[in-house]
Amino acid sequence: MNTRILAALAIFASSLLLVSACGQSSPPEADGKAQPLPAAPPAQSSPAQAAATVAQVPPVAAPEAAAPIFAAVAPPAVARLAKSDRLVIQGFASPVPAAWTPTQPGSAMRVAQFALPPAGGAEAGELVAFFFPKGQGGSHDANIERWASQFATADGKPVAPKISTSKGGDIEVTLVELQGSYARGVGMGPTGDVKPDQTLMTALVETSIGRITLQMYGPSKTISPQRDNFIKLAKGFRPA
Repeated sequence: MNTRILAALAIFASSLLLVSACGQSSPPEADGKAQPLPAAPPAQSSPAQAAATVAQVPPVAAPEAAAPIFAAVAPPAVARLAKSDRLVIQGFASPVPAAWTPTQPGSAMRVAQFALPPAGGAEAGELVAFFFPKGQGGSHDANIERWASQFATADGKPVAPKISTSKGGDIEVTLVELQGSYARGVGMGPTGDVKPDQTLMTALVETSIGRITLQMYGPSKTISPQRDNFIKLAKGFRPA
């Protein structure tokens, strides 16, 4: 092949290459704007790899578990004293009327306390019980004098107590009754509010180990219907 033919073929091939290049689109940078690259397809993972990925993600706590919840705590209910048909004090027992309601003693010295049902439109009454070991609690005369000093008649005169004594076996019972205007207190004379038309019944129950002292007091209208019940209680103590 001569030189002229080879040169013509070379020129023809160059022309073909130039036409092909002009038919292609411009590269991404040609228009001066950045073009987003196509997103790579997500890689396929095996079940084991997926489980490992989940295990690495810490669990998100539920809103309720984010902070402790403190529920309101109701105050404990006050225990009601159970009724019993007997009053037991230091191993001695006596029957209690069904109408008497046991209540929480108002002081540490009281070993028992009862509310008595009101009567005749008056207020409720109360019965309290004490126990004093032998040689304690004062003499009968000193106690009776103190109780009498807290009573007065309507015109302010002293009230004479009614006193009776009985004995059953080894137990001696002294009953004391006072009625009038009453200012209950712990010492001689009136030390509290004076209330008219009041009654105080006291029993000094002497046992082999000490004295049980019972006091029933309140409006005379309330105390009067309970008189026989009180005497039965005072004289009914026997070893339990």
